Amino acid sequence: MEKGVAIIPQLQQILTGDQLLTSENDKAYYTKGFRVGQGQALAVAIPDSLLQLWQVLKLCVAADKIILMQASNTGVTGGSTPDGNNYDRDVVIVSTRRIKGVQIIDNAQQVIAFPGSTLTELEKALLPHHKEPHSVIGSSCIGASVIGGVCNNSGGSLIRRGPAFTEKSLFAQINNDGSLSLVNHLGVFLGNTPEEMIARLENQDYTTGTAPDWEGKIWADDYAEVIRDVDANSPTRFNGNAQYLHDSSGSAGKVAVFAVRLSTFDKGDRTQTFYIGTNDEQELVGLRRYLLQNLQELPQQAEYIHRNAFDLTVRYSKHVYWAIDRLGPEALPSLMAGKAKWDLRVKKAGFLPLNLVDKVLQGVNNLTPKRVSKRILDYRDQFEHHLMIKTEARHAPELQLMLTSFFAGKSGQFFACDSREEKDAFLVRFGVGGCTVSYCDYMGIDTNQRLMAFDVALRRNDDQWRIVLPAHLQAQVLEDSCCGHFFCFVNHQDYILKPGVDPVTFKHEVLEYLDRRGAKYPAEHNVGHLYSASGEYEQHMRELDPTNSYNPGIGKTSRKKYWR
Repeated sequence: MEKGVAIIPQLQQILTGDQLLTSENDKAYYTKGFRVGQGQALAVAIPDSLLQLWQVLKLCVAADKIILMQASNTGVTGGSTPDGNNYDRDVVIVSTRRIKGVQIIDNAQQVIAFPGSTLTELEKALLPHHKEPHSVIGSSCIGASVIGGVCNNSGGSLIRRGPAFTEKSLFAQINNDGSLSLVNHLGVFLGNTPEEMIARLENQDYTTGTAPDWEGKIWADDYAEVIRDVDANSPTRFNGNAQYLHDSSGSAGKVAVFAVRLSTFDKGDRTQTFYIGTNDEQELVGLRRYLLQNLQELPQQAEYIHRNAFDLTVRYSKHVYWAIDRLGPEALPSLMAGKAKWDLRVKKAGFLPLNLVDKVLQGVNNLTPKRVSKRILDYRDQFEHHLMIKTEARHAPELQLMLTSFFAGKSGQFFACDSREEKDAFLVRFGVGGCTVSYCDYMGIDTNQRLMAFDVALRRNDDQWRIVLPAHLQAQVLEDSCCGHFFCFVNHQDYILKPGVDPVTFKHEVLEYLDRRGAKYPAEHNVGHLYSASGEYEQHMRELDPTNSYNPGIGKTSRKKYWR
């Protein structure tokens, strides 16, 4: 233990006050994942500048500590928190949430984003330029970071843009001899020493726009072609796809990323959303194929919600989508942090239920209206399957004509949303991601034991959407929630298991079923500590981190130094 504690005084020379956390209560918010994952850490370091980040990393490397990089801690596979305590070295969590900054370059055609910048902040920074980032919904509502998305090749819901990807970044890498290097692949000259690079980047003391620094991809620009190939016997996108593994992209925490360079996109005109309901899954599968093959312009989004997920959301995640509606998505991270502090106070009290805050929240949810437009609630009563397709208003007549033609003589129906209905539809979709967590917190269910989350990329030519469990597995499920990015055929399926169910056996059997369907997993949340990395993906990690000092054990790989 003395050896582990020795680094603390050194960190205290760099970090002050609440920048260095060592007590178990103070560390708790950072050592427990948003959905799953929990473990122990020697300390949590929270630098507030790139220079402090570099200094912290140097100390950790010199002291032979495991470095676990964490941005917003909004992951759903436990990849940004320790996983238990069976590591061969002390773990130091390095949180980058305070290192914010977005630099808009080349007439707002591109941006350089710092580690703590969130998708919401990037979206707001681009708004005056009539531009938008790669992803604008989904995990942006819970404060997800820009760089976290790149490190995980996160997919998002925007159909035309594919997974988060760039070949241009600035990152700190631990070499085979144990030395630390700051690698500049941003495509701009920043100097020769790490300190000079950091200073020039922070002061935006560089030039862009010349031919050499434009070389290399800064987004998945071939994705529209990929998604239209509905006869392909492979998924559109999934984690570990070698096509999107490059330096920081898909790195899964195996390097410390200081900045990424990304493309921006013209902000669309006024939008129109069509809300679709059916009790026949095959109608939706056929509709997907029909529209992808025949639409002149792909829509912006096509988001699916199953009735079970809808019900869980409007009951248990109402406080989430209500807060987004009233306060904006940028308020959610601070609200989540505030809840964590109240949870800690309740725990310290000792005589109160540990989930007291959740019981209060759900009491309010249960007594207040659903806050969802009437036509959407009517569709909930009529239909099991719900799909919302958003497109630019100028493309709406073509889409409406094709929907009318497709559903002629079929059981499914649709309507064109007004502005309030469009907002409500996507607010509910935002809330789905946390509905099972909210349910478990309220019921006092351990999410690490009884919440099974499957993030699945189905084959583009698959003729089935839902995950249909054998009867003996379905009998082990207490509640389930299904949503997804429907045109991408990315299915997010959560199961809350009944008491006494063996989660390991359950998960193994579900994955066997998915293997038989030719699916890939995970699709966009990265392997974390829930999934095994493929051999190809593990090789990428080994090349990035030969000493296995960053986030060891990710993807169920070795936790030992030098991958022993």
